[in-house]
Amino acid sequence: MSGGTPLSNHSPRPPGQPVHRLVVVGIALALLLVLATLWLHLYLKSLEKPYVEFKGYRIATAERFNSFLRQGDNRARFMRLSDFLRERGVGDVVPSYKLVRQGTDWQDIGEPPFAIPPAGQWHNMVRTLTLLRDEVEPAIGPVEILSAYRTENYNRKAGGATGSKHREFCGLDVIPKSNISRKELVEELRSLHARLGPESNFGLGIYRGLRFHIDTCGYRRW
Repeated sequence: MSGGTPLSNHSPRPPGQPVHRLVVVGIALALLLVLATLWLHLYLKSLEKPYVEFKGYRIATAERFNSFLRQGDNRARFMRLSDFLRERGVGDVVPSYKLVRQGTDWQDIGEPPFAIPPAGQWHNMVRTLTLLRDEVEPAIGPVEILSAYRTENYNRKAGGATGSKHREFCGLDVIPKSNISRKELVEELRSLHARLGPESNFGLGIYRGLRFHIDTCGYRRW
């Protein structure tokens, strides 16, 4: 018929083609959502405090310690230190990771919060941990470790003494976990120091508040 509608010159769209495009778009949007969620998670993590506060002191978080272990051979060295202390019967006095805390002011002085002492000094901490377990904690209760080994840089920037026993992995700065009063704490520590005497090599330092120092590298008190 001469008056009929002419046929289109365009070929028909293959069946299913719009569906394929929707799938691709959906996958792309899903990937963008995953990336946006990951970015938001990392951003929020960056805003978190790298420390927890304990009685006014800033203690580096477990996340910071895990980050420290991932650097160089720190994990292997830390495991050797832990094994050493366990073999000498003091591995369970305090968690080993607390013994590589340099201090609570690392942010102020721009130093790492953790450091592993040289292997030649590890035996010094055995005696100090024994003193902590057998004498100090029975007298005043459990304590939290605020500072143990310190590098030369950390000790200098923190204003530590040149001959600080923290440099020898012999000293611990600690604070009671209990609600003991300062008066009672001082009385207990001084009594303990006097009772153990020079043969104990017990070094005792009492700071402001409830923070105090113990070591077994020389009998003295301040």
